[in-house]
Amino acid sequence: MSAPTPATIWHGDGREQALQTHILTHPNAATHLRNNPQAILAEIDTWAAANNHCMMTIGPDRSRPILELMQTSQPRVITEVGGYIGYSAILFGDELRRAGGRRYYSLEASAEYAAVARSLIDLAGLGEFVEILVGEGADSLVELAGRSEHKKPGPIDLLFLDHDGCQYLPDFLTVERLGLLAVGSTVVADNAWLFGAEAYAEWITAPGEQEVQGRRVKYESQTLPYVLPDGQQDAMMISKKVL
Repeated sequence: MSAPTPATIWHGDGREQALQTHILTHPNAATHLRNNPQAILAEIDTWAAANNHCMMTIGPDRSRPILELMQTSQPRVITEVGGYIGYSAILFGDELRRAGGRRYYSLEASAEYAAVARSLIDLAGLGEFVEILVGEGADSLVELAGRSEHKKPGPIDLLFLDHDGCQYLPDFLTVERLGLLAVGSTVVADNAWLFGAEAYAEWITAPGEQEVQGRRVKYESQTLPYVLPDGQQDAMMISKKVL
């Protein structure tokens, strides 16, 4: 695949539906891909490279620190804001289910992308474990928090932010205001240095305590820098709630 540039198109030109068609009509869809999350992820990566398509997926390299975090922290409930085509939900949802986790929530603003994600997640055999909520992140978070007691997610052990960077801080603060994060919960933000996420990065790494709706909160953060394929400096931030 040729190296991306700042002008590279990353999504929304039909590649998501083309990928969906490729996966669902693959000659080995029924025999090799069905109920095989890792094979589906590998096929997504292979198709994207073969067709010179950049995809807004986390991929095998950047996902490694999150998988390591899951192994050490053993979350039971994970919520991602920004599901896109379901790559991360398949990857982390599979890991969570195998580790005995309870539920994976995937929030996606685009109904088109959510439809692609749902078909791939179902093919992976994770349809009963991963729940997709379609709508703006804040609206879906409010819906989750407002569910009847037996349908509530409970504390979110791991919150994964991977959507519009400008919405990282407001959506994160919505989660805080709704009381969905407990002490010990972890927030992972990809692309934390770009695309409008800088406000979130500044808030989460501010020294001392912060105030959210009259409550004092504090996070301890680790920053993992990396270079995007187009040469831009970016980072993943892993923040643990300690107060």
